[in-house]
Amino acid sequence: MKNLSAVAMIATLVSASAFAGDHTINAVGRAGLNYKDNDVKKTGTANSSSMSFDYLRTTFAGVVTPSVKYFLTTDLLAASGANDTVDGTATFIDEAYLTKTFSFGTSLILGKKAVAAGGREYDYLNFDRYTTSYYFQATPANQVGATLSHEVAGQTLMLQAFNGNKKNGTTANAQSKYGYAAVWNGSLLNGMIKPIVGYTVAPEALGDSTTVTATRVNKGNDNFLSAGVQFNTPHDIMFEVDYNLLTEKDAAGTTTAKKDLKTTSIVGQIRYNAEKFAPFLKYIADERKLASTKTDSRMAYDVGVEFKESKDDAVRYHVVYSGSTVKSGINTTEVKSSPKSVMVGMKFDASILK
Repeated sequence: MKNLSAVAMIATLVSASAFAGDHTINAVGRAGLNYKDNDVKKTGTANSSSMSFDYLRTTFAGVVTPSVKYFLTTDLLAASGANDTVDGTATFIDEAYLTKTFSFGTSLILGKKAVAAGGREYDYLNFDRYTTSYYFQATPANQVGATLSHEVAGQTLMLQAFNGNKKNGTTANAQSKYGYAAVWNGSLLNGMIKPIVGYTVAPEALGDSTTVTATRVNKGNDNFLSAGVQFNTPHDIMFEVDYNLLTEKDAAGTTTAKKDLKTTSIVGQIRYNAEKFAPFLKYIADERKLASTKTDSRMAYDVGVEFKESKDDAVRYHVVYSGSTVKSGINTTEVKSSPKSVMVGMKFDASILK
């Protein structure tokens, strides 16, 4: 993948001179020092400290016709460049889609993009996230599919169908069921209140469970239900809260004793969004239950600040302290740990062509 990443970067730089007009190329990344205290005495996982890239992408965007636009993102940190035999895209292609906009406010998106889901936590780019909920960590990766979007009076409604259960238990990389999603992304009182609600169904394959290794019975679905709201005050203070529920159907058990795994995540955030300075606090409460019996729980939080030297600076700096209290194996042999981490670094969004 190192060779593929180098080729992709060189192609990006060389192609900049070949485009003009309504086309843009950006290099986007986040890098810095990450220190992780994994509470080794309780978890058995060694502590670590490293300077690394968390995120590194190249984005290409442009206009094909007045009503058709394209967007492409290459992931320069992808582990492999091999093609996915179902999607037909190389794994370092993070996103690749066309958007057709119709005159009556409806858009059709075709290609590889994020699976639609509700909740404010899901409505961020990866380089703007630090600690995430168990619910978010279980959401599907980007998939090839079709999204129908309609905007009216500031409200956006989305319907999506996407590739569902790859590796369906009979043939490697055989697609047989599609996932689907419906999302309402609202805006009330001129954007002061922004609700978002989503329901997503991702068909799973035999043996596929986000947290349980036992064989899935009857290829159970993952059902994602999320509702969130954002409040924006006139003083640049933003509040967010989410309620998320994931049900992994038949995640564990035998044919005669099927068990569903349920994950509940409550996420809250408060942020001061000044032009150069943005301190924030994020809180997460996670809980998992297997057949109504609590198995795991976590309380986690981020305390951090992001800042720029000037409003339009392409570089943003961040310092984030993350802490948590984790209980695992509650129904068997409980292990309680308190991992924490510190992240110090910078994010850049540099225009190569505009």
